[in-house]
Amino acid sequence: MSSTHVRAVVAGETYGLPIEHVTEVAELGEVTPLPGAPSVIMGVRNLRGSVVPVASLAVLLGLSGDHSPQRLIVTEDDGRRLALAVEDVTDVTDIDAEPEPSESPLLHGAVLVDGVLIGLLDIRALMSAASPRGR
Repeated sequence: MSSTHVRAVVAGETYGLPIEHVTEVAELGEVTPLPGAPSVIMGVRNLRGSVVPVASLAVLLGLSGDHSPQRLIVTEDDGRRLALAVEDVTDVTDIDAEPEPSESPLLHGAVLVDGVLIGLLDIRALMSAASPRGR
């Protein structure tokens, strides 16, 4: 896993996504709902002619409270694409600290950087959790 991560804010918490899985960051834009989709799937978004499923990262992580996603982080792994809806993308940074273990199957672990706790997301686990077969 790369030490370079895209940092995002979800429900007031900070998470890092490995840069090698991030293809772009975009505005939330118009998301078309999909009838019958799992609750984690907000719908689909057309990004330059490619239709991408959009998942709420807050719902995936089981975070409570009022979430107002404004941005999408488009991820890719092994030919699968998923846009994660987040409140904000703060920066791209190197995270060289060894992560502490996490009980969440959706995290590789967590690190403390400049006094901020960052959950390091496992993209494959997130994609599986967002898939109807993964639930």
